[in-house]
Amino acid sequence: MTTLERHPMIPVAPPSLIENFYTPEEISAIFSVIRENGPWRLILAHHFSFTEEYLAISGGKNRKPDAQLSDFVAPVFRGFFGNAGVVFHPELHDIYFGRKLLDTARGLHGAKYGMAHDLFFNLCGPSHSFDAGHFDTGSFRGMGLFNTPVWLLAIMSKSGLFDEWEVKTAQVLTYFYNSDIDGGFTYWPDGPDENPHRLAAPFWNTAFLTDNSRMYHRREANGPKDQRDYPGLDITSELHATPDDEWSIRNGSKEISRFGDADMRVLVHYTALLFDDLTDVRRFQDHTDDLTSEKVFGMLIDDIRSKGALVEEPSDPMTDTAFIAQLTEFYKMAPSRYPSEAPLDVRS
Repeated sequence: MTTLERHPMIPVAPPSLIENFYTPEEISAIFSVIRENGPWRLILAHHFSFTEEYLAISGGKNRKPDAQLSDFVAPVFRGFFGNAGVVFHPELHDIYFGRKLLDTARGLHGAKYGMAHDLFFNLCGPSHSFDAGHFDTGSFRGMGLFNTPVWLLAIMSKSGLFDEWEVKTAQVLTYFYNSDIDGGFTYWPDGPDENPHRLAAPFWNTAFLTDNSRMYHRREANGPKDQRDYPGLDITSELHATPDDEWSIRNGSKEISRFGDADMRVLVHYTALLFDDLTDVRRFQDHTDDLTSEKVFGMLIDDIRSKGALVEEPSDPMTDTAFIAQLTEFYKMAPSRYPSEAPLDVRS
């Protein structure tokens, strides 16, 4: 990890809670879209192809040396309501583009301007949590999820080398889990080396204003303990709504598990891009000070070499697995302390 005056994974302000965030009508629209569309893919299936890509944002100090992507697969599924200024379900237009979400997000940084970035949801039935703590991908001028893989954005954030190009973000995370069987939210607002904080369940329509691109956090295990194992779950598994108000996890046409609404933990996740002033906006929109992948890899390689480590410049750094593994190892960091009420699950 680079030596910095400010740890790169400490948010600008501690998270804050907002109860009863969405109106009953908004909640009805959100849950109708979730149930009437799909099936929904696993989060890992959206973003990662192999283990080192995932470990760039999660895991780290205490991971098994032979860790595989399958070690982290849990029945957590994701779908998008809107992304990059496009809403995918017209009935959610006023939520995605509404002032409530954007003004709430602006308040975290005191930003004058902002724009809706993504609005998505995570669905989880009874489950262990193998997540050792992760952070959301940052966004940089010229490089974001629209053109850059998640693992590289994570390395950029952890390195601390690209802060002057960072686009500020804030998240409004709204939780729906009307159960007290675990299911909380662990977060590290003082950095991954410090003690965690937690938001305990039950919660319903409880929003959390935060800067998750600068803060390690994790979903805690949830649901009845005897229902948390899913033999056959793999990266291709999908979640289907059923006519009887239940949910079916399937590999193709084969059902491997089923659970009801009462055991579902739902997160509605909103991110806004934020700007201090019009100069900041125009720099972003006019691309007058953008990063390029060539510049990023050059700065990372120079940083590694300046600290006495050897690194060869690959011909294709975006896909060279050995190079990605070296970056992941060099900039690795991860929490090592967990709440006694919510220990880290480790697959045997």
